[in-house]
Amino acid sequence: MSEIIVKKAEYSDVPQIAEIERDCIPQPWSEAAFAAALEDKKAVTLAAFCGSVLCGFVTGVYLLDTADIYSVAVSDEYRKKGIAKRLLEEFFSSLPNGVNSVGLEVRESNMPAIKLYEKTGFERVGLRKNFYQSPSENAVLMTKNLKD
Repeated sequence: MSEIIVKKAEYSDVPQIAEIERDCIPQPWSEAAFAAALEDKKAVTLAAFCGSVLCGFVTGVYLLDTADIYSVAVSDEYRKKGIAKRLLEEFFSSLPNGVNSVGLEVRESNMPAIKLYEKTGFERVGLRKNFYQSPSENAVLMTKNLKD
């Protein structure tokens, strides 16, 4: 596999990001939502490239001292290669100095994602009953402290 390059997403990346989202997430964002995130000065959207192929992304937002990750996804053929972990690490390092914690929610059945988040320092802090639809499922709330 070629080297993984992670960089700030650009408008030209939005169609590929939205396609990965549609392939990976049961209730995906639209291209318009990803484009709007690129315009938000408090949002961070990073794209991972394997050679010339956009193979994954992370998007989230920060406000004051906290950040929230909205979505992390990697194309099927590029999974289990450390790309999601690299995206998360780059997301953490791209946040302003005053951000102390990062939160997210994940489907309770998505054990590969939960294990990844735990490996990168997230802890389970709660549960939202029936948070997701299609199918209905609980969300595990997770938080990572960025300051020791």
